[in-house]
Amino acid sequence: MKNILNNKIVSWLIALLVVANITTLAFFWIGHFKNQRDNSPKEFLAKKLNFNEDQKTAYFELAKEHNEAAKIIREQVKIDKDNFFQLLKSDTIIDGARNNAAAQVSTSIQSLDILTFEHFKKVRTLCTSAQKPKFDELIQKMVNSVNSPQRGIRPSIKEDMPPTGN
Repeated sequence: MKNILNNKIVSWLIALLVVANITTLAFFWIGHFKNQRDNSPKEFLAKKLNFNEDQKTAYFELAKEHNEAAKIIREQVKIDKDNFFQLLKSDTIIDGARNNAAAQVSTSIQSLDILTFEHFKKVRTLCTSAQKPKFDELIQKMVNSVNSPQRGIRPSIKEDMPPTGN
């Protein structure tokens, strides 16, 4: 009898722990996605510029349009880069073919840069005269952070590299 009682208590404790673990994981998971949504670049910019509801609505629509157009261009950049590096499979690489493939990559990247420039030009028109200096400052910080040289090699690449003789 005592053994059966102990088994029931242990079973209930295990069930309680499983439910507690599932509940904890659910809270972390939901919180993670809410945190990601609240910390998106468009939310950040809207918050920093103190956009009103009308500005936010217009800005989020612009961002959606920009993301859709940028996705298409990014896919083209990937295709162009794949084609460029496919040239490495050949033992003899013609300079003209290499230069044309590199130029195609550059043209696709240029299209993406122009699209992004025009997007932010439209976003700036949404700003009030009081918001424009803050917008200009934020955009300049973003450009500087994107263009600053990366330090070191990303860990995922570094781990795959063979050790050097140093």
